[in-house]
Amino acid sequence: MNLSVKKRMAADVLKVGKKRVKFDPESTDDIFDAITRESIRGLASSGVISVKPKKGISRGRARKMRIKIKKRGVGAGSKEGAKGARRGKKSIWINKVRSLRGRLKVRRDRGEISGKIFNEMYRQIKGGHIRSLKHLESILKQYKK
Repeated sequence: MNLSVKKRMAADVLKVGKKRVKFDPESTDDIFDAITRESIRGLASSGVISVKPKKGISRGRARKMRIKIKKRGVGAGSKEGAKGARRGKKSIWINKVRSLRGRLKVRRDRGEISGKIFNEMYRQIKGGHIRSLKHLESILKQYKK
């Protein structure tokens, strides 16, 4: 008895691969008599035709590799490409300006600096005059005196 056609039909009905379809060896006659998709569905619900569980792929080897990769050096000797290739000049500029403006706004809201000084510093930040947060703090100290 060749049940390959029934296996293909059962795989189609159950929406799984042919390898996962399992027939009950004691009920081969019932399976052989099933010629419609509806009869295959009936056999599946009665347990004559069943679906094997998924095998899956072990992630153990991948986990080992991840640990090895983590241990690799990220020091100066491992860096390839120019300074601006690893992190773009524009993104560095955006982060710097945002942090400077944020610090400036906090100072103004606390009342530590006046609106006039705020506007002046804001324009200096925009013009690239202020290099860093430390530089901003040193300039604001001079205004306090």
